[in-house]
Amino acid sequence: MKKISILLSSVFIFSVVFFRSSSAAAQETPQQGIQSFLDSIRAMEFPIKDAAAHEKKLARTDAYLDLPAMGQKALGSHWGEMSADQQKAFTELLWRLIENIAFPRTKDFLGSQKIAYDEPKPLARGFEVSSMVKDQEAALDVPVVYNLVDENGQWKIYDIFMDGISMTEDLKFQFDKIIKESSFPGLLARMSERLEKARKETAGS
Repeated sequence: MKKISILLSSVFIFSVVFFRSSSAAAQETPQQGIQSFLDSIRAMEFPIKDAAAHEKKLARTDAYLDLPAMGQKALGSHWGEMSADQQKAFTELLWRLIENIAFPRTKDFLGSQKIAYDEPKPLARGFEVSSMVKDQEAALDVPVVYNLVDENGQWKIYDIFMDGISMTEDLKFQFDKIIKESSFPGLLARMSERLEKARKETAGS
């Protein structure tokens, strides 16, 4: 259960994008797209030893996330109240927080666990794919559901559910609370502080 809690907290607390060739990505099924995303996270090294190699791995992994859609849904009505510069700053901070918090903890959680996938189910936008992480150490299977869409031959994940809880909905709850307490600039400041701390942890300093 500890590993599950770590992953939940990493994902719920929280550009260069590497575009695979359209023909190569189009050959991937939704399940293969998700597996490629997770394999890219598994390939990372924490603490970071080679910054240049790490950036390339990040780019491959980031290509599978529809972060603009995730960020807009997480902010809800607040998104339309922000200036273009604020929207850009928020999206960049969210991206870097995912890279520096969610990815390291997801790698730790996944380890060498096997993942089983169900057949994709069509949604109004893309597909839903249910999966089960086989946690042999804890003798517990962890259900994870992905919503993803094919954009120009590249699979993009725009929401993830664990134990029925939507990542974007959980972020929306947390962001809304912070904005009400300290305004949108306060949210950006809180995110910046957390990112600075996370970068030091990721770099092993």
